[in-house]
Amino acid sequence: MIGQDARVLRIGIVPLAFFFCLLFVFPLAKFLWTSVTVMTDAGTTLTLSHYADVLSADSARSALRTTLMLSIVTGAVSLVLGYLLAYQVARRSPLVSKLIFMAAIASLFTSTIARALGWRVLLANQGPINNLLVGLSIVSEPVQLINNFTAVAVGMIHIQTPVVMLALIPVIEALPKDLERAAIGLGSSRWRAFVSIHLPITWRNALPIGLLTVMATASYFTTPVLLGGGRVEVMAIQIQQASQVLFDFGYAAALSVVLVAVIGVIAFLVFLTTNWRRPAGTRGAP
Repeated sequence: MIGQDARVLRIGIVPLAFFFCLLFVFPLAKFLWTSVTVMTDAGTTLTLSHYADVLSADSARSALRTTLMLSIVTGAVSLVLGYLLAYQVARRSPLVSKLIFMAAIASLFTSTIARALGWRVLLANQGPINNLLVGLSIVSEPVQLINNFTAVAVGMIHIQTPVVMLALIPVIEALPKDLERAAIGLGSSRWRAFVSIHLPITWRNALPIGLLTVMATASYFTTPVLLGGGRVEVMAIQIQQASQVLFDFGYAAALSVVLVAVIGVIAFLVFLTTNWRRPAGTRGAP
């Protein structure tokens, strides 16, 4: 009976696999194929000219550097903030935990565009933050807080921090509370117990989550457009302009491949230093 159920399950996967290949794999492969081909009078010719154009273009290299910097800053800050919030959820009173958890869930269900537009209001030259700074005489005139790298980073961190927090809650809850109680019972402060017990045991599990944040934010488009004001050029914007404005799909595909390759190298290097492939029963052990 179990064998028959497994056979039915395998047969049921066939139409799903077919539509997946038809609607996702084939269009993606077709798009990537354009990065190594060019149309000539003689037909389609294999070439690496698109990659040469990407590597030689100052705008593409600048966009790649900006993208990596934004992704790394977002990943690092989101990991720190998400870890601290997850610690509060896992270790504080039920009331505090529920309030933080509900705030994170509410943020996740808020549209990315709405959050970006909200930050545009807050960071505007005549927005609440600048008005407060001027009112307290901290600055004499409004500070440029919008349409720059910082504004984009703030918007991306706002999006990723709740995601990181939710991913880290099981990591922290898996750590026995008895270790922290023992340290506090021996005279350690709560902060010292956090630094000496939680971080050394959980950082190898937390680091891949930060890496996923880096990889996810590398392809962000809406937030850089709305908060960057056209002054923060990232790879996603370059790809959009190449494909939808210039209709140079080969160049756009080459940009995509270069971005994925760079992020893949970063992922490989980080995975080499973490215990993400260790059995679940041994995770959390030093």
